[in-house]
Amino acid sequence: MSISLCMIAKNEENVLGRCLESVKYLVDEIIIVDTGSTDSTVKIAEKYGARIFYYKWDNSFSNARNCSLEKATKDWILIMDADDEFEKKDRDKLLKLVNDKDNHTDIYFLQTLSYSGDKPAYENITMNLNIRLIRNGKGYKFIGNVHEQIVPPPNHSNNSQNIKIENIRFYHYGYLNEIIKAKNKRKRNMDLIKKNLDKNSNNSFMLFNMGNEYYAMSQYKEALEYYMKSYENFVPQEGFSSKLVLRLVSCNQILRNYEMEYKFIDEGLKYYPNFTDLEFIRANTLMGEGKYLSAINSLEKCIQMGEPPVEINELVGVGSYKTYYVLSNIYFNLKEYDRALYYCDKVLKSNPQYIKSYSKLVQIMGAKKFSIDKMKEKFDRYLDENANEGLYLYLSDIFYSQNRFDIAYDYAEKAEKTCKDRSNISKIYYYKGICLFYQKKFNEAYSFFEKITEKNFIDQNFYYSMLCSTFDNNISTKNILIDNPKDIPDNRKYLVYMKFKDLIEGKKCTPLAKDIESSGKFSGAIFNLLSILLKINYFDEFESGLQLLNLIEDDNVLLYLAKLYYKNGYMSLAYKEFLRSIKIYDKIDVEGLEMMKQALYFNNLRC
Repeated sequence: MSISLCMIAKNEENVLGRCLESVKYLVDEIIIVDTGSTDSTVKIAEKYGARIFYYKWDNSFSNARNCSLEKATKDWILIMDADDEFEKKDRDKLLKLVNDKDNHTDIYFLQTLSYSGDKPAYENITMNLNIRLIRNGKGYKFIGNVHEQIVPPPNHSNNSQNIKIENIRFYHYGYLNEIIKAKNKRKRNMDLIKKNLDKNSNNSFMLFNMGNEYYAMSQYKEALEYYMKSYENFVPQEGFSSKLVLRLVSCNQILRNYEMEYKFIDEGLKYYPNFTDLEFIRANTLMGEGKYLSAINSLEKCIQMGEPPVEINELVGVGSYKTYYVLSNIYFNLKEYDRALYYCDKVLKSNPQYIKSYSKLVQIMGAKKFSIDKMKEKFDRYLDENANEGLYLYLSDIFYSQNRFDIAYDYAEKAEKTCKDRSNISKIYYYKGICLFYQKKFNEAYSFFEKITEKNFIDQNFYYSMLCSTFDNNISTKNILIDNPKDIPDNRKYLVYMKFKDLIEGKKCTPLAKDIESSGKFSGAIFNLLSILLKINYFDEFESGLQLLNLIEDDNVLLYLAKLYYKNGYMSLAYKEFLRSIKIYDKIDVEGLEMMKQALYFNNLRC
């Protein structure tokens, strides 16, 4: 059996290639109905052999989508959007469906895993079911100008054999913040939904959809109003009804209406006894209220319930790794570190890609006084063949924060070897360069800084390159310095660096600033440099760098210096500078007082 991919698109040049690449060996025909692109969408589609059709946008997604269905010539139709990506591991599952000669199903709902937030991550993923696969030639059509639904042809009714759900996955990137902002999706959707509600103000499905738009914009009071109105005509069997209950629970949780939250959780579990998502939300609310024992009881129920049926599930992992993670957090807060470690271990065995659990693991192992090498050994047990550059860079960050620059470098190197997204390469080079810098391998570090072109890293890259040339005479500043200082990313850092260089060469320096207002602009750059010198254990240079504080007028400098010593573990020096800050400038703050207290306690222990 053959497959036609049918898609409507407009200005999708940033995502279309990823989508088509994921199905190019799966489908036999690509149909693209373009609704007015002004970018290179059509050219990209043509590279993949797509048949292009043009449709004048009439504010109806159904009309445009039906146009694409009419052009399909193969046995089955696969529905995708340009910001979707097919899970290639599920290719054989999908082909088995379409090639089964005894298959009498016409429509398949398949899983859509949607990313939200700033970047794709397991922490920000939800699951929905969407119509993805339709048998061609049966007369099915979409209706509704937005959030379109499929209907059978006249005189045809669906039965349990006509429609099925399968565990075949698609990833959706359209809810990422950057994409939503660029396309102004919210306004477009809300305008179309409003037109439907103008015709029928009691349309429960459209009320639910309008609530979703407000929910996505974090306007939870407005969202709750629409959800409550939708709930007035609640029918448990409706396809969106379980999601409506979930949103009612979520809104009340966010708005701290806990009594109403628990009411809807209990009602929802009567309608949908296996809806683990609801019990999971209850557990998180209980934990937030400090009711740890009740939360643990609720989370244990989640484990017993397992993952909910696919037709109602939204919060991926509530019957497994997400619940284990919350249990690990609770036991950590209770200082039961063995239990915390047990559940964190279960998280990473269930899903080694659940990145934030690695930070929790570091906290637990730190509390249990694991050595750094023991930590790495444990991390390496969890990494599987699916580990990517993002995970390796995250681990590199963790060990960098522990001052184990050798291990941090190893993970950055693994990130480079597994890198598929070339937009990450500058970040990888920066990580490798920084780790080498703090191992005092300046020439090797500089070789990576030289390769960096990404704008986000230019400023720090320039700065560290200059420091490499200061600490290694084999690196020429001629290759680094820019003739015109105004072209340097951060001119204040440059000026501070040049004063520092004069100081270590024994030259006299003129002030950087003569008044408090202008001095404040240089304080950050000076303490950034001092922090680097302490971290790299260049104490002679640090002593020279301290003289930079004499080149500005800022009565906060001793307080900042005390905090710098404290954060780097020099408690005796920290306490001394806190005292000087109080005596000379009468300067201290809440954070400083707490640090001062801890420094005094540490010093007394040593005595």
